[in-house]
Amino acid sequence: MNAHITEQLVKLFGARSSHFKNGISAWSLQFEIIGNLAAGQKVWDLGESKPVLYFNSNATLAEYSDHFGTTVCHRIIPPMTLFWSESSFILGNTCDTKMLCKQAGTIYGISGEQVKHITERFGMGFRMAINLTARDIGNYRKRSTDLCLLKPTDRLQKTLDSNHQILSQISREELAKYLGLSRSSLFRAINTLHDA
Repeated sequence: MNAHITEQLVKLFGARSSHFKNGISAWSLQFEIIGNLAAGQKVWDLGESKPVLYFNSNATLAEYSDHFGTTVCHRIIPPMTLFWSESSFILGNTCDTKMLCKQAGTIYGISGEQVKHITERFGMGFRMAINLTARDIGNYRKRSTDLCLLKPTDRLQKTLDSNHQILSQISREELAKYLGLSRSSLFRAINTLHDA
């Protein structure tokens, strides 16, 4: 698993000097199994403190928040990716979303304290916080643009292009929430893509 975690950390940092490579190696060795999650199990909930950098090995996860009585799905976390609670891991606050397991699998994690210690030891500065924040901002901007400008079939196609297994990983209802569609609009989009 260390090789997969290292690969994701290298993608996050890009080509850097040897002290960054040594720090990345040290981080990847500190990831521990958090648990084997069952569908429906929470990784974190609103108000919890979870200053952890996670690695999703083979589960499918979804992050939600509630706004004015409506549950909004912010992002789907596919297998083999890093993920974190922005408010807890980056800002040191409690979680302002909840992360649920949609398809069973295993996740790993490293505590914020361990990340901080290794960062200081290898002189990596604020590079991780900057890169994680930049990734979050980029993802939210893309997602906002997609929800505002793309037609339902285009939103579905873009999601399928980025994760072609998503239709077997989450329910149609969950996918509709993620795409900002009604279930009937989602079914029409699926049928349109199927017929094309």
